[in-house]
Amino acid sequence: MIARAHVIGMGRLGRPLADRLESMNIAVERWGRQDSGGVRGLSHWPERQKGDAVFLALPDDSIEQVANRLKATLSPDAILVHHAGAVPLDVLPVENHRRAVMWPPMTFGTERAPDWNALPMGVETDHEPLFQWAQELAPHAFRLTAESRPQLHLGAVLGGNLTAAWIGAVEMYLKAHALPGAVLRPLIEASVSKALTGNALDTVSGPASRNDRTTLDQQVKALGSSGANPPDFAEIHRLLTNLILSHHGHPTLPPIQAATGEH
Repeated sequence: MIARAHVIGMGRLGRPLADRLESMNIAVERWGRQDSGGVRGLSHWPERQKGDAVFLALPDDSIEQVANRLKATLSPDAILVHHAGAVPLDVLPVENHRRAVMWPPMTFGTERAPDWNALPMGVETDHEPLFQWAQELAPHAFRLTAESRPQLHLGAVLGGNLTAAWIGAVEMYLKAHALPGAVLRPLIEASVSKALTGNALDTVSGPASRNDRTTLDQQVKALGSSGANPPDFAEIHRLLTNLILSHHGHPTLPPIQAATGEH
């Protein structure tokens, strides 16, 4: 279906994507902002381009602008693909059967290439042959719609970015109390590993799951008495603790009362 392709953007996704396409015996031309080591700058993009597909591995706010710039140069049957989780499919200015979003809900690093045979790949397209081709690119490709993709993208932020942010807040808390963060790494890794087996709230142990009100009251008091804690740390603790309490059928913690001074 695709014998010759262009990959625009040589960042964390673009480079491994170009490598993957080449491993599928697809002739790939690599494009970036400027010429550099086998990558051609977009200023050299010709007025009439040959190729079966163009993959836009670009920042979200650049995709529509670049796609519109390239539209008139594409061959009549060329496929246009972008890889952003939150950018609509219809920013690609070609017919429905010639466009797709192929978005991996994954953070790409620079240390090692992704395992494409294990990589999840959400695909939004109206063209069945294009979806089938995506399953060759990434065997774990699955279907997404215009409605479900933003929901999954938000889920990825909640599960990825906010999980990392909470771990960062715990690091700040420990540092403020002169405690080594590294000692909790085995606990965090074990807890996350158990949670990822499914039904995560059922895997939680500790005072909230067993409704140990004495310990919970001590935690609330400690969190409220220290000004060295990260912003809103006590409130985030309360909300997450209440999620565990509620799941296990226990009464939740009351709202945090603001301190009042004497007048």
